[in-house]
Amino acid sequence: MPVTQTRVSSKELYRAYLMIEVLRSTGEREFPMQLATTFFWIASHDGCLQEELIEQTSLSASSVSRNVSWLGEQHRLGKDGLHLVRREKDQKDYKKWRLYLTPKGLQFARLVEKQLASPLDLND
Repeated sequence: MPVTQTRVSSKELYRAYLMIEVLRSTGEREFPMQLATTFFWIASHDGCLQEELIEQTSLSASSVSRNVSWLGEQHRLGKDGLHLVRREKDQKDYKKWRLYLTPKGLQFARLVEKQLASPLDLND
């Protein structure tokens, strides 16, 4: 990252900026907030029901479905997804879906956790 002449005026907001850069490191230049919300909820509730995600995030069912697909194997319009999440039918109720992190998703979640926990080095 290039060195800037301007000093950091808010460490917390700079950390938020760095988190956005981690999200963009997935290869998505634009990482919508709904997509981030969906990923963070699943990562913090691995194995959750898709309907829980809808209820807890107040996102519409169609938005959740679209974002889960994008985080999964195939994004809409036939594009490759991010391969961070997988869906499985619930074993007790086959009408419901459970959401899990893939190994790549788990690795990405650990990268996010590491970024959040690491001390800021403002000398770079």
